[in-house]
Amino acid sequence: MCIFIQTLAGLCYATSHLNMWKEELKIYIMIIISHGHNKMAATTSIPVTIPKDGSLPKSMIKDIIGTFLTHEWPNVDPETLIVTRHTGYANTNCVVERPQPTDDTNTEPLKLFLKLHGELDGEIEVFKHLVPNKHEETQLCHDYAQAGLGAKVYGFFQTQDGTLGRIDEFLNARSLEPADVEDAHIRAEVARENAVFHTMSTQREKKPVQLYYDAVTGELARYHKMEKLKRLAKEGGVNMDDLVDYDFVTRIRRVTDRLDSVGGKKGWCIHDVQFMNTMVKNSPKEGERKIVLIDFEFVFQNYRGFDIGGHFLQKMFRWFDEENKIATCRPYTEEEKRHFCEEYAKQWNEETGDSDTGEQVFMESELGFMLAITFEIHNMLCFMDQDDDKDPLSILGLNKLFEEFVNQYKKLGLGS
Repeated sequence: MCIFIQTLAGLCYATSHLNMWKEELKIYIMIIISHGHNKMAATTSIPVTIPKDGSLPKSMIKDIIGTFLTHEWPNVDPETLIVTRHTGYANTNCVVERPQPTDDTNTEPLKLFLKLHGELDGEIEVFKHLVPNKHEETQLCHDYAQAGLGAKVYGFFQTQDGTLGRIDEFLNARSLEPADVEDAHIRAEVARENAVFHTMSTQREKKPVQLYYDAVTGELARYHKMEKLKRLAKEGGVNMDDLVDYDFVTRIRRVTDRLDSVGGKKGWCIHDVQFMNTMVKNSPKEGERKIVLIDFEFVFQNYRGFDIGGHFLQKMFRWFDEENKIATCRPYTEEEKRHFCEEYAKQWNEETGDSDTGEQVFMESELGFMLAITFEIHNMLCFMDQDDDKDPLSILGLNKLFEEFVNQYKKLGLGS
C-alpha cells in the first residue's frame, strides 16, 4: 500500500493539476483502508413515523422491509402479510411473513424478524458507559453473522420520530431448555458457541474490565443495609434482611483477585446468559451450527468465567415464569460442568492458539459463578429501588441467588 501511495504522490507532483490529484489520492487511500476492515452496518433513514400507540400498520412494515430487500418485498400486498407481534419491557418485536410466490422462485426471504428499540431498551444507567449503543449492538450482530454464526442483519434504520430498529433473518429455532444441557451433544455445542463468541473479532473498543467492577461494587455499596429494600421485601411477604446486610463488595474483590491470580482470561461476554438468549435451531442444515446466541445489549469485556458460570447458574431459574422464578429441574452436576469446560477449552484454543485445559476453564467458571450472581442481584435490587417493586416471587429468587453465592464462597474457601 505504501508503494502505491508513493506512486500516486509522484504523479500528483508531476502534473499541473496537483490539487485535483491530492483529492483523488485521499479517495484511493480511504478505499484501501476500508478494505482492511469488516463491513460497517450503516444506519438508514426511513421516512415513516411510528404511531404513538406503538401500533405498526402492515403497509408501514412492508415499506420498512422494502427499503432493504428491494426486489420482491416492495411488490408485496401488505394485507397478505402475517405479523406476529411481541411487546417487551421497552421494545417491540415482530415476526413478519409474506406468502410463498406461486412460481416458487423467491430470491428474498419469506419470513423476517423486525425489532423496534424503545428508549429504555436494555439500559441500566450505571453500565451505560460499557454497554453497546444500538448501532454498536447491530454491528455486533452483523459481525457475528459474518462469521457464519448468527442471524443475518438485513438493515439498521431510524424513522422520522427517532425510533431505531433492525431487520434480521428469522431463525427457525427455539429457546434452550434445562433438559437440553443434560444432553452431552447439545451441551458441547453451547460450550463451543460461547467460546467462539468470547473470542470474536469485532470493531468494538475493549474497555478495561475493572470499569465494570468499579460500577457494580459502587452500586452494591449503596444498596448495602438500605432500609427501603428491607421494607419492600417485608411488604411483599418475604424477609431479605440477610441479603441486604451482606458485604458483597469486599467479597467481589476477593473473587476477582483470585481470578487474576489464576490467570483468568477475558473476552466479549454477553452477561445476560439466561436460557432464553440461547437458541436451538429446529432443522439446521448439514454442517451448520445448531446453537445460536442472541441479545447483545450487555456485551462488553469481562472474565470469560463470568458467562460460563452464569450459564451454569441460569439453569436454576426461570425469570419469566409467572408462578415460580426458581426452576424445578436439577442444577448442573460437576461432571456436566467439567464436560462443558473441556469442550469450551478446545474451541477457545482453536480460535486463539492457546493451550488452555478444561481444568483451567472450570476453575475460572467456579469463580465467575459468583460474579454472575452479583450481576443478577444488582440488577434486581436496582429494579426494586427504582420501581418500588415488591413481587414476592422475585424476592424469593433473590434469596436463592444469595444462598448460592454464600455456599459457593464458602466452598472455594475465600474467607469469612
